[in-house]
Amino acid sequence: MRRDPLAIMVRMLQELEKEPCSLNELSQKTGLHNVTVRKYVRLIEIVKKEPDIEIIKTKHTIIVRKRSD
Repeated sequence: MRRDPLAIMVRMLQELEKEPCSLNELSQKTGLHNVTVRKYVRLIEIVKKEPDIEIIKTKHTIIVRKRSD
C-alpha cells in the first residue's frame, strides 16, 4: 500500500530531530523501506539547493514561483 508522502516526510523528520542517523538506521526506526528513505533524502537535498522558491498565499489560492534577482 502506498503511504502519504507528507506522512513519510513527517515521520523521517521526527526521527531526525531526536538524533542523527544513517540511512539504514533511519529506515529501521521509521519502518520505511530503504529505497523510500533514500528517495526522500534526495528530495530534501534538491529542495535545500533551491532557496529561491517563494510561496505566496492569497485569499483564494497559493502561488509558487522562483524568485528572480
